[in-house]
Amino acid sequence: MRQLVVSDFHLDPTEPARYRAAMASINRCPCDQLILAGDIFDAWVGDDNASPLDEEFLDFCGNLGADTQFVVGNRDFLITEEYLAQRGIRLVEMVAESQLVVIHGDELCTLDHGYQAFKQEVRDPTWIAEFLEKPLGERQQIAQGLRQASRETQANRAEAIGDAVESEVNDWMIRFDTRLLVHGHTHRPAIHSTPFGLRAVSSDWGDSGVGVLIDQQDAQQSVSLIHLAPSAMTEHERWNRQAGTPEWKRNS
Repeated sequence: MRQLVVSDFHLDPTEPARYRAAMASINRCPCDQLILAGDIFDAWVGDDNASPLDEEFLDFCGNLGADTQFVVGNRDFLITEEYLAQRGIRLVEMVAESQLVVIHGDELCTLDHGYQAFKQEVRDPTWIAEFLEKPLGERQQIAQGLRQASRETQANRAEAIGDAVESEVNDWMIRFDTRLLVHGHTHRPAIHSTPFGLRAVSSDWGDSGVGVLIDQQDAQQSVSLIHLAPSAMTEHERWNRQAGTPEWKRNS
């Protein structure tokens, strides 16, 4: 079982070359399951705003394997289960298995109080219903304003505020009794050793990016950071663990 986790493509129809690069890059890493861990699109203001490029990308992902999953991020949480199902993709709140937990990652950034308050507001079902009732053009303008405000906020805040909080990481790993937590959102690709196992972080994307590959073979589980580009796949780091044991060992 090979699972590929990617996130934070921030795809926008004004940059069609990035869609082609993303699909070619994913193709470099054959997998049994593709997990799209949020912020795949730079702004999703409703299924009615999907472009042909968006549809082509999602059709590509849905045809890759038997179980492509989509974990919503802070920019594409309005995408619907019905819309993704039409393209062979399953919408999930998170991936929570005995050997692996995958989330978008914003849940871990609890020092970012302004963002967490905003997230609570816009995830309210009443807010969502009222937003989706607005004309498409108005929704697009609101999203553009929110993206600009987000860029300004990120430029002026301390770097640590936008990163995962260690105590939250530990709480998630304890809650799901997992030895491997994978997420995106922070744009800080790395594999971190924690008291409870490993935390692997995928990157944001330009023409290429860093994904997380989980490989389960017989009694051994491995997790790797891999740089994916249209022309090549490069492994940067790998950790292995024997089933039934808590310890991860770094191979490279």
